[in-house]
Amino acid sequence: MAEKRYYWLKLKEDFFRDKRIKKLRSIAGGDVYTIIYLKMQLLSLKDEGKLFFENVEDTFAQELALEIDESQDDVQVCLNFLEKNGLIEMVENNEFILPQTQQSIGSESSSAERVRRFRAKENQKALPGNADVTNCNIEIEKDIEKDKDIYLSNYNKEEPKSNFCKQIYEDVDRCMKKIYEEE
Repeated sequence: MAEKRYYWLKLKEDFFRDKRIKKLRSIAGGDVYTIIYLKMQLLSLKDEGKLFFENVEDTFAQELALEIDESQDDVQVCLNFLEKNGLIEMVENNEFILPQTQQSIGSESSSAERVRRFRAKENQKALPGNADVTNCNIEIEKDIEKDKDIYLSNYNKEEPKSNFCKQIYEDVDRCMKKIYEEE
């Protein structure tokens, strides 16, 4: 199964102060056209700011109106304005690009989103099992091995070595389990 991907559109702080958007909003029905433009941007997220005419309808405006649930006339007026002001460009006959949108797209996989939420919640660097945590665990294991070697070198020779080693390994296993449970 393909991993789910999340997309977002980052509006610049000055989006509504941009002269082209101000001009769009100032014409009759401008707020509707602005909403149409935003819907177009959202529709283009998965395709990196591109919209495609699939010839389902006679014109791109008709097809887009059907897709975003807006009137065909409003979509046509909006497209004319966007084209005149460089906010949409035809790349090929059936492909249109929204240049401003390309710079404002972000995305992440569902696992990256899960890790980001976990980090924010727990204020931790990474989830257990991720690379930097695993490296840390390797270092802990090396330290335990050193401690075990030091302990074994100081071991009283009269006790049977095999029982002592068995006990050490059980203690190390118990400590390792405790370390992994605390993570």
